[in-house]
Amino acid sequence: MKITKSLSLLLISAKFLLASTEKVTFKVLAINGTPTVNINYQQHPMQPVPNKYPLYSVDVDVKEFPVNYNYIIDYGNGNAEQEEFTRQRSKEDKPLNEFFGRSITVKEHPLLPKAFEEFPYAKKSKLYDDSFVASIFINCDPNQLKELYDNPKDGKINAEVIYASPYDVRTFKKAILSISGQSTMYVPKFSYKIKNLSDENKKELYGRSSIKLRAEHMDPTFVREKIYTDILNTLGVPTAQNTYARLYINGAPIGFFDLSDTVNNNRYLRNTFNNGEKYKNVNNNPNPLYQANSVSGEGLYSDFGFYGDDATQDKYSVYVYKGDDKVKTKYEHIANDLIPLFKEIESYKFGEVNGISIDIDSFLKYMAMEFLGGAVDNFWVTPGNYYLFKDLEKNKWFFHDVDFHYSFGVSWDAKKMLNTPLSEFPPDMEDGNKEKSRPLLDAIRSHPNEEAKFKSIFERLLKTSFHPNALFPRLESLTNLIREDAHWDFTLEKQNPNPTEESSILYVADDFEKESTSEKENEAYAKGVPVRYFIKNKALLTAQELGVTIPFEYESDLGFYENLSMAKEDEKSGSIKSLSWSLLSIIIVSLVTLLL
Repeated sequence: MKITKSLSLLLISAKFLLASTEKVTFKVLAINGTPTVNINYQQHPMQPVPNKYPLYSVDVDVKEFPVNYNYIIDYGNGNAEQEEFTRQRSKEDKPLNEFFGRSITVKEHPLLPKAFEEFPYAKKSKLYDDSFVASIFINCDPNQLKELYDNPKDGKINAEVIYASPYDVRTFKKAILSISGQSTMYVPKFSYKIKNLSDENKKELYGRSSIKLRAEHMDPTFVREKIYTDILNTLGVPTAQNTYARLYINGAPIGFFDLSDTVNNNRYLRNTFNNGEKYKNVNNNPNPLYQANSVSGEGLYSDFGFYGDDATQDKYSVYVYKGDDKVKTKYEHIANDLIPLFKEIESYKFGEVNGISIDIDSFLKYMAMEFLGGAVDNFWVTPGNYYLFKDLEKNKWFFHDVDFHYSFGVSWDAKKMLNTPLSEFPPDMEDGNKEKSRPLLDAIRSHPNEEAKFKSIFERLLKTSFHPNALFPRLESLTNLIREDAHWDFTLEKQNPNPTEESSILYVADDFEKESTSEKENEAYAKGVPVRYFIKNKALLTAQELGVTIPFEYESDLGFYENLSMAKEDEKSGSIKSLSWSLLSIIIVSLVTLLL
């Protein structure tokens, strides 16, 4: 009798556990108001997740899958907003931090084939998982923020910074906010720099303590800089990584940004050039780091030219020391570090030495990409916008290109950048610069073996990661991921109260669509060349000039470049939960069988 009764109870329990409703967690990021999740016209109020602002969650008993739902936010005083689309969750889907009003939470993109092996000294960061748009919320003193906006050049303020991904929310209470850029400080949409991203446990933001939020104000597609970086990764050169983020400050929407590395940051340098390990200062000297600029109106360019031993002359003023040594003057740094390098380059050109202490391979790869990518504001065309870093332990200088928003046919000399052949590059520029001498590149190309290597880099790129059949699917996927945020950005008021440059750049959703997706030429290059049109025609023109045959299908013999994924840790915990439930089910069924 006891066995029969126990068996009945066990069967009832098994039936309940295996066939009852399942508790499902819903999570949403909501900046203002109180959210609810709407399932089959039933609304389930959500509660704030402790220490995870602005994340809300609720557990709901769900009977049938897939479950269709969306979110509603109550702003009070009878004002509410409901998402205009329907989300869907299968039984196997894990709860993610969804963002109110954005239909895509995570989207995997086609990968690019590697043209060369990856840069051997770099340690990847999960911060640059580009399968989603991150959210950044900054809280700061409104009066201090106003002062920063009024005086952007040298100001910085304390701020609380919250970083939210679909997988986590991290808070940094002692961050420092400033306005980023040089000429971009004077355009309507500010770019931002955030430093001191370290929490009370000294934990950084996925191995980064400093980031930039780049406005991309000149690019209606928001993809030019991203795809340029993606191709650099396939070239195996040191590369500042980037992804996407939407930004709110003090609860107000600011815009859509390119989230990027800060190159002159020690954490970045050791993660890029030393596999994440701290550097040991050689002879108590920190590694030299220089930011290279240009002043076109004064004819000053960071061209690697040797202009005499006087470190104080104007030709050297565009090289700005960014290292950690605070003892020597800027002129002493140039005299000790750069002038010997420039002399060495000149000697190399004239065959007086057999080599130079700069990494030639990565430099040539950068130059090939500047040409193919139409990088109008970088070294080959407008010498500047790069860093020079010397790893004293390796006794080697590294050229590090940066800032690629003016690329792929953006509206600045787009026609020249597309149509000028390699043999005549760089083109004459609008600013009147007709000087084509580039001492470092000229010195390297004067050696036949290096010139042959340079041409082989172009050929390899055209057959791998610069192949339209490789690039276009990735471009389409990135465009689909960011479309809602890009359209949203165009509707927002810009924050610079006193813009003095490029106020006429006003984009709308149609500009995003045309320049992102079209393979046709814009009329008269009015707003730049569409990205796809530029890539397709640049590839064809370069192949014709070099006598290269582009195969119908791209080559992928080295595999594909892949960023680290935040989802993998989440998958592990999800697997454990699934395993636990499976084990419980097996145990129940086994006991029932045994008793029978």
